[in-house]
Amino acid sequence: MTLTPEISRELRAMVRDVLRDAMAQRGQGGSAGAAAVETVRISSDQDLAAFVARLIDPATLDRVRTGRLRFTLGAAAGPAPSAAPAAALTGVITEQKIDRFRNAGRLVLAPDAVLTPLARDRARKLGLIIERRR
Repeated sequence: MTLTPEISRELRAMVRDVLRDAMAQRGQGGSAGAAAVETVRISSDQDLAAFVARLIDPATLDRVRTGRLRFTLGAAAGPAPSAAPAAALTGVITEQKIDRFRNAGRLVLAPDAVLTPLARDRARKLGLIIERRR
């Protein structure tokens, strides 16, 4: 199954929402002590699709909603090939755009791209290498 960038972004957003809800329930005094914790490593579109398929299973979804199962994001073994931008980034590069490529390892900026100071800070925090095309 091939995922388009739009679908991949949408699925990643859904996963973040589910994880955020699960963590919020844990903080509200749910059964946090009894919650099973699974480390999730998502370094490709295929990993993401497999995680979402598992997550939408009714039994798993119920465990997440009731706080009996929570997830933590594990470090990827290396940069995800599908997370790297296909072409040089153009226009204004913001923190949000940097977050979309957090697993890329390297960002390539077009000569006319403008990197905001907050985006530069975020890229440094994430350990991204920034290259500018000439």
